[in-house]
Amino acid sequence: MHFFVRDLSGHSLPFDVSDVNSLQYAIADRTAIPIEEQRLVYGSSQLVPGRSLAEYGVVEGSTVGLALRLKGGAPKKRCGFMLNPTDRCSQAAVRIVGDCQLCSSSFCARHRLAEDHSCPKLSTCREQAYERNKARLEGEATVSEKLARV
Repeated sequence: MHFFVRDLSGHSLPFDVSDVNSLQYAIADRTAIPIEEQRLVYGSSQLVPGRSLAEYGVVEGSTVGLALRLKGGAPKKRCGFMLNPTDRCSQAAVRIVGDCQLCSSSFCARHRLAEDHSCPKLSTCREQAYERNKARLEGEATVSEKLARV
């Protein structure tokens, strides 16, 4: 069957094949686009490898569209807060402010504070903050001997 494939630059390339696998190999030979990155579309449906072109209704002189597969699509980060020993919070983690600096987990807006998710390193963080404030206050303290001389 003789038909055309419209490539990425808009040019129509002629082909004489009968199934999607053969078409993908022929396109890879002619355009140097790897088979994994090819996305063939005809009549608002994507052509799946292993099927014939006639199953999609491709007839003599038809034009099949060629596009590249989109990369990405990683799943959203979910809140790491455990509601009970078996269930986890199902809300999406808040970007940037939802990342706990103490335990390196991500949390939703409701559980993002260290006190809310009972961070295991919260007590050491509080002790360090207490020691820093204590040292700062002791450094700024007025000594009574200095007052006595004045």
